[in-house]
Formats: sequence, C-alpha cells, structure tokens
Amino acid sequence: MKPIRLEPRFVERVWGTTELAPWFPNAEKKTGEVWFTSDDNQTSEGVPLRALMERDGARLLGSAVRPAYGGRFPILVKFLLTQEKLSVQVHPDDAYGEEHEGSPGKTEMWYVLRADEGATIAAGFRRTLRPEQLRQAVFEGTVEKELEWWPATAGDTYFVPARTVHAVGAGLVICEIQQNSDITYRLWDYGRPRELHVESSMEVADLGPHPGPVTPVPFGGGELLASCPYFTTERMELNEPVEWSSDAERFHLLVATRGSGELTAGGESWRMRQGECWLIPAQCGRYGIDGADLEILRVYVPA
Repeated sequence: MKPIRLEPRFVERVWGTTELAPWFPNAEKKTGEVWFTSDDNQTSEGVPLRALMERDGARLLGSAVRPAYGGRFPILVKFLLTQEKLSVQVHPDDAYGEEHEGSPGKTEMWYVLRADEGATIAAGFRRTLRPEQLRQAVFEGTVEKELEWWPATAGDTYFVPARTVHAVGAGLVICEIQQNSDITYRLWDYGRPRELHVESSMEVADLGPHPGPVTPVPFGGGELLASCPYFTTERMELNEPVEWSSDAERFHLLVATRGSGELTAGGESWRMRQGECWLIPAQCGRYGIDGADLEILRVYVPA
C-alpha cells in the first residue's frame, strides 16, 4: 500500500479565526478546528477514511491495532486555531464515558505551533479544591481564577489526561492528538449563550494541580513528546533525506507542522507541506522523506 493523504475538514467555532495561514488558506468563517482523522475525512484514495478502514482492515491499521469504539479510527488529529478563549471544560475517562455517554472518554495532548505574545493555556487548578469550592466558583463566575494558567510558547507540549479541567487561551495554533471521542463537558464559558454541563463536570473533574508542560525525551531520531495507552507522539526535524519502514503491527500518522519535503514510496513521489497529515499504512513497506526544515509529528498506537 502507498502513503495516503488525509484531506482536512474545517469546523466552524465561535472562538475560531479566519487567519489560518500558513498551514491552510485563510477562511471567510471563523474556523476553530481542522480535523484529519474523523470518519468523514476524505482521503487521496477517493473515499472517506471510514470506508478505507472497512475496505483494507489490518493492511491499513496493522495486525496489533483495532478500530476504536463504534468502528472509528483509533486516533483523532486536529489543529486548533484560537482567536478567543475556549470554554473551561473537562472530558470524562473511559469508564464514565461508556456508562453515561455510550462512548469512551478523551485523553489528549497539545503541541503548540504558534503563540501570540502573552498567550496562555489552563490545565489543572492552582491548589487542590474541595467539590463545594469548585461549585461556589462556578456560581460566582470565578472558575478561571482558580485555574493554573501556563505561559504558552511555540514548541511547548501539554499532556492532558481525561478528567483534567482545562482551557485554551486566545492567540494560539495547536496540534491536538487525542482519543477519537468528542465528549466535552463545559464548566464555564465566559457568559457565551452555550449549554453548560456543571453536574457532569463535577462528577468527573480532577480537583488538583497539573504538572504543566512536558519535558520531551530525546531519542536517536528526535524527541518523544507524549505516550499513553491511546497514542504515542514523536517529533522529528528533517533537513536531509531519511528512509523509514512501515510497521506491520501499526499504522503511522505523519503530521507536517513546519516546512516542506518530498515523500516517496514504491517508485512514486508526493509533495508534503506544513498543515498536511499523511497516513502510512501498516503494509506500506519502505518509504523516504527528503525534507527542508521539515518538522514532523509521528503518531501511532503504542504496543
């Protein structure tokens, strides 16, 4: 099988922006999220990703990987582009999600691609709260004051396990890697006229601090940014040709976050540029990348 380009799907959000360059063309409507691995994402094979999975099975996903709940692709890759703050929110873990929502929960990570001066990310609380303290903060509209707001700069990584109360500030472009679930409970939304989910949030929220940005772990080809049972994410910078092999046990996703290059496999070649996501099937075999200041996130389901 050959590498497959995943076509972006643009999602309008109230907190989004029309300024999407240089990753994507600028938009007329406020775009907050760009999805790559949902069921409906079109592919360079001419069919949506879900249909491709059903057609090619283990040849695509790998012998050790199964579709996620409901037949979804196991990992969801997004770009977030913020002009305003996202809501203060929390995602359930698998046990709560499956019992109450009929879906797994959501653990995620963020890799910051661009940050305006003064941009921040909230994760966890400044202190450990009691449930009644959090409920009072919701009632008084002071939840965001209880959060720990971390300075955000390009290159930062945050790992956000399920049950972590969090928010993303304005002026950020982030690559988000997550479980393929979209269950979100809004705890606070700055007075916007959207539904809140206070009781569900209270049931699942971890009321303690968060450790803050991840310290990447170097390895021979790059850095390990995050690893958990749902995904592993590695970062690599390419300035000269490399040749890799696919893994018969698992697919790889290559997310180009900066620069450009040429992807080759089986005697064919394709241009790879920032803002693209490529799926390397388990049965792809040898492939090469010739990059010029090309930054890639390589994402896969761990053993």
